[in-house]
Amino acid sequence: MKLILRLGGAAAFVVALSAVLIGLSARSGDADAAASVQASEQEAAGVDQELPPGIRPSNPTGQTAEEAIAAHMVASEGPEQPIPFSHRFHSQELQMQCEYCHGGTEESVVAVIPPVELCMGCHRIVGAQLEPIQRLQGYWERGEPVPWVRVYKSPDFVQFPHRAHIRSQVECEECHGKVEEMDRVYQFSSLKMGWCLDCHWQAGEETDVATDRLLLEQFPPPPSPGGRQPHGLYPRDIEQQYASNRGPIDCTACHY
Repeated sequence: MKLILRLGGAAAFVVALSAVLIGLSARSGDADAAASVQASEQEAAGVDQELPPGIRPSNPTGQTAEEAIAAHMVASEGPEQPIPFSHRFHSQELQMQCEYCHGGTEESVVAVIPPVELCMGCHRIVGAQLEPIQRLQGYWERGEPVPWVRVYKSPDFVQFPHRAHIRSQVECEECHGKVEEMDRVYQFSSLKMGWCLDCHWQAGEETDVATDRLLLEQFPPPPSPGGRQPHGLYPRDIEQQYASNRGPIDCTACHY
């Protein structure tokens, strides 16, 4: 009873109900019912359950904040940042999700870099004694953005909408690598045209929204005239391959 009183309302109800049901099942000799209740307890505690959508498993290693800062400073890949922010520490040790800092990327054309205000939401208190956090507080007090060194940069004549790729359920690590394991973020993919096309040429899936598949269902293309372009990028009969790729391959998809 003392244990139940220490727990919150919902948790106390689960424990109390479990105790009652286990007692009843034991008195009636119903071992199966007791086992079922114990399984319910484990389920309520989150044991061996699938993670909710968008939540990635973490592998905490016991790394401290000081060790994370030191690991950033000695990392051999990626630019040194004005503040030694460790994605490994925040995602694995603190189990923060990408969307917390980069929220809105699924609706934005460009990537979302968290403002100082978001960082200070935690660091007004958390880690305030650390020198890098005091630097962060300095930017906050002066009303200045953190001058992060950019890691990824597409050419000015290339349009890359994060929104379309996220809606097509392209995982972040397909382009950015396993950022949750990086002490200092570095450029994982080349961003060259051939690298992009290697992905776009793959067979499309039902989750893809960046292709012409939906338009194809509503507006099937007319048959192409016989003998049209026997060689080149486009097929002789365009209806055979139209909208069959994972992503668009025409020039105007990225250059507009």
